[in-house]
Amino acid sequence: MEEIQEFYKACDESQRLITQSGKIEFITTMKYLNQYCQKDMSVLDACAGGGIYSFPLADLGCNVTAGDLIETNVAHIRMENEKNHKLKDVYQGNVLDLSRFHDNCFDVVLNLGSYYHLCDGKDREKSLSETLRVLKTGGIYMIAYINRCANYMAHFAEYKDHFSFLANYMKKGHIEDSTLFYSSTPELVEKDLKKQNLKILHHVGVDGPMFVYREIVESMNCKDFDAFMDIHFELCDKRSNLGYSEHGLVIAQKV
Repeated sequence: MEEIQEFYKACDESQRLITQSGKIEFITTMKYLNQYCQKDMSVLDACAGGGIYSFPLADLGCNVTAGDLIETNVAHIRMENEKNHKLKDVYQGNVLDLSRFHDNCFDVVLNLGSYYHLCDGKDREKSLSETLRVLKTGGIYMIAYINRCANYMAHFAEYKDHFSFLANYMKKGHIEDSTLFYSSTPELVEKDLKKQNLKILHHVGVDGPMFVYREIVESMNCKDFDAFMDIHFELCDKRSNLGYSEHGLVIAQKV
């Protein structure tokens, strides 16, 4: 956890998705949030970062509780919330311990960060079981992950002279002696979710192969970007395309 906290001291999470290429992930995620999050629903944004999704969900009329591990992220959310008081509650805490909440108390739970920051399998399992504990039966669960194969392709040239590094990464899903990022595969994520008796509704590659077209997307005018997003939406939920997306999103239902 210390490595994660140090990383986010130097990383402004609230700014991550505001570039044109970053908006691909945001727009795609919001498409599914809009589909399942209705007015007056209780929503837990358990890894809220800078509140990038918390406030739009509040604008939809949801009763949003936002929490995050990182003090600076929580401070940012609280500062923004003081301007308009849209959120029901804001807290600093760890998804491995949500004892502040009763069982089955949220209609929707967002786990959009912990899974790809936990390199220990038991911790990932705990993050799933604990966030699902507070979700109502029949409720909607959304979880984000980093794709292992996309990372392999993105960093292939960078490590062409040290290929054993990539080979080890592909085997373990994280860098040796680092607990900062864990990458998975669509198959492994679905396996973990099915162990929790979740019914998978959608599986989406939210930003596609950003390692290929990031600079091109950044230079697009509005008309071309809109056309690009139309194509993206045609492709993003095709199973054959999931592995090449840098980030993945699964929408599931607690049964």
